[in-house]
Amino acid sequence: MCMQALDWDDFINGGSAGSGVAGGATNPPAAMTIGVFDGVHRGHQSLIRRVMEHGSCPTVITFKKNPKQTLAPQTYAGDIITLNEKLIIFERMGIQRTVLIDFSEDFRRLKGREFIESLIYEGKLRFLVVGDNFRCGRHLDADAQAVKSIVAEHGIACEVVKPVMCRGERVSSSRIRAALIAGDWAKAAAFLGRDSIYPCHAPQTPPDPAF
Repeated sequence: MCMQALDWDDFINGGSAGSGVAGGATNPPAAMTIGVFDGVHRGHQSLIRRVMEHGSCPTVITFKKNPKQTLAPQTYAGDIITLNEKLIIFERMGIQRTVLIDFSEDFRRLKGREFIESLIYEGKLRFLVVGDNFRCGRHLDADAQAVKSIVAEHGIACEVVKPVMCRGERVSSSRIRAALIAGDWAKAAAFLGRDSIYPCHAPQTPPDPAF
């Protein structure tokens, strides 16, 4: 099955472009994870695998462009891989839908609760997985535990996943970027979980936390 990629507006207004059906009526119940997924590294892969294990339409919510380009352009150092490369990895991992958010002024005004409840009511969220450092909403007003509480109010499970460790460090996009800049390809590959930054190499199994 080919993965469906759709815009946020289409997602919350029906589930497919031009459906003309309001309120997410055509969206199937879904297990979701949310993030920028820069590099789709081992930590990101752990979130995706948990979504895949749940069974309901596995869905990734991500961004057309890294929000840091808008929020903190002075610290934005570029993306590890392109959006198209991310989509290839998502599809190869078995994701059925990717929802692409345009980080517009209107979207930026959404409070964390409003965003999460859009996923619940319009997106038919049935299971959510986020990392322990996840934050969302206007001024990042909702952290992972707040999000877990919001979805619990609706009888929905939210799993907050602990960081993946590799070589004694937390796997992160910033550490991978630093390794690439330093020319430490072995470290970058270990953190990415594949032999290249590019998606032609399938993700490996997660490392032991002590690796």
